[in-house]
Amino acid sequence: MWGRGSADSGTFMKRITTVCCPAFVFGIAMGLCPATWMLPAADWPQWRGPQRNGISAETGLLVEWPKEGPKLVWQVKEIGSGYSTPAVVGDRLYLLSNQGLDNEFVQALDAKDGKRVWSQRIGKVGNPDQQPNYPAARSTPTVEGEWLFAFGSDGDLACLERATGKVRWQKNVRKDYGGQPGIWAYSESPLIDGEAVICTPGGPDATLLALNKNTGELIWKCAVPGGEQAAYTSAQVDEVGGVSSTFRCCRRAWWG
Repeated sequence: MWGRGSADSGTFMKRITTVCCPAFVFGIAMGLCPATWMLPAADWPQWRGPQRNGISAETGLLVEWPKEGPKLVWQVKEIGSGYSTPAVVGDRLYLLSNQGLDNEFVQALDAKDGKRVWSQRIGKVGNPDQQPNYPAARSTPTVEGEWLFAFGSDGDLACLERATGKVRWQKNVRKDYGGQPGIWAYSESPLIDGEAVICTPGGPDATLLALNKNTGELIWKCAVPGGEQAAYTSAQVDEVGGVSSTFRCCRRAWWG
């Protein structure tokens, strides 16, 4: 749950609620005065926000919900199953979902009314025979400029046009780099660092991987001793000893 607003002209709150399996339910609830509806708001373009730290730099946020609760503006159903959280950029929400086990897809929804703008299949659901059994889409898309980067649960890493959903390039880290996911398949949101898109396929050959974000071509791969399975992690840019553009991995649960 997150909100945004202006201390000068009232408050603006937005809440997104998802209910997994058998289908997502998305609801947007807002409490506002007319002046705040037109105020621009900061984007939330990737997992845990602009800096991947779960912190919003916006001010004037509501401290608590109004007693009567926020007004429900729109609600949509049947947009797929999964554990993904949305990225929000401009007037659109971007989300990974799945229909059954053979169709894992990225979709864009209009933030004003929840209507689907486009949908693009990128692969199938990974490790469908996992035990305990929770196969589904898991990762949050990463948006940068005019492009969107999505990492499917079966290891499909794709760059899509944000406006249309058209695939610019696509790799499968299991087939192309010998990636080895954990029991519940891949749960990772791609990291953009300069010209590189970074992910962690796991396995002995490309435990860590950097591809050119524009072409999908290999920049580097790194084998970690032991070549363990990929954890349920997302890389984060950090600074160590005054040197930036390094990154660390943050362990988390089943969602991206």
